[in-house]
Amino acid sequence: MVNVGYTHNGHNDSGNRRKINVSGEGIVFSTPNRATATVGVRTENPNLQTAQGENAEKSNTMLQALQNLGIAKEDIKTADYRIDPVYTYEDGKQLFQGYRVTHLYTVTIRNLSQAGQVIDTAVDNGANEVMNIQFSVAESQELYKQALSMAVIDSYNKALTVARTLGIKTAIYPLVITEETQKGSPGPFLVASKDTSSSSGTPIEPGKLEIKATVTGTYISP
Repeated sequence: MVNVGYTHNGHNDSGNRRKINVSGEGIVFSTPNRATATVGVRTENPNLQTAQGENAEKSNTMLQALQNLGIAKEDIKTADYRIDPVYTYEDGKQLFQGYRVTHLYTVTIRNLSQAGQVIDTAVDNGANEVMNIQFSVAESQELYKQALSMAVIDSYNKALTVARTLGIKTAIYPLVITEETQKGSPGPFLVASKDTSSSSGTPIEPGKLEIKATVTGTYISP
């Protein structure tokens, strides 16, 4: 929805400026060329050291398998490491069972054709935590600038339409153009869907990314 405001200061045109307030939007679609996946290992044991040791062993096996797949070591980073006590409840009583150790990694996938294979390889080699896959474009800032330019043009065209509709024949000029605050990181992400029931591997479909920019503009007519 577009909100348009029109203000005419005074009762005649002499020495007054008409103001037209509009919003503008620009959208650019792009094919992703990069992905990140969060995978990890969760182990439980009554003994903390044993749980940690099992987790480290399985994690190392998973990491080595991913590197053998061609994932660079610098593209694998720890996202979270935590130790939690495990309890059960019987007859309203809390019973201590042991410890849960969870180690999550963020894996950057630069070859998107490997996305499904990365997930399968991690799971086949000890991963029992797969959080999500997010797609992005490496050149997101340049794409955002394109969307921003489109948003400015869109706001001007709307202001021009309002001016002509109201019978204003003189030229209009931008007084203030404000970029709306973007939430999150530049370059929006899409969460991929995974079908682990497929016998041919996990299919990952990146689809298209939408990069959007929004501005509000105030235009004046002398």
